[in-house]
Amino acid sequence: MEQVLTISTTWGTNDPTKATIPFHLARGAKQTGVDVRIVLAGDSTELIRSGVAGTVRGKGVPPLSEVLDFARENKIPIHV
Repeated sequence: MEQVLTISTTWGTNDPTKATIPFHLARGAKQTGVDVRIVLAGDSTELIRSGVAGTVRGKGVPPLSEVLDFARENKIPIHV
């Protein structure tokens, strides 16, 4: 049976730090060889709209656009 780490979130642009954390967790998991996917629900679905990621910058973490690009480049599934 295939095991996949599923990271889900509902945080959107109203809290940029919390909104980006699932993407950082997914990047870290993928970099260590773990199969991972991200599930967005509620407010978090707006994060993947065109142009939104460039405006989301949490405190003390890289911008959402950076980790979202990593997810796309590494074929991390993002379910909405």
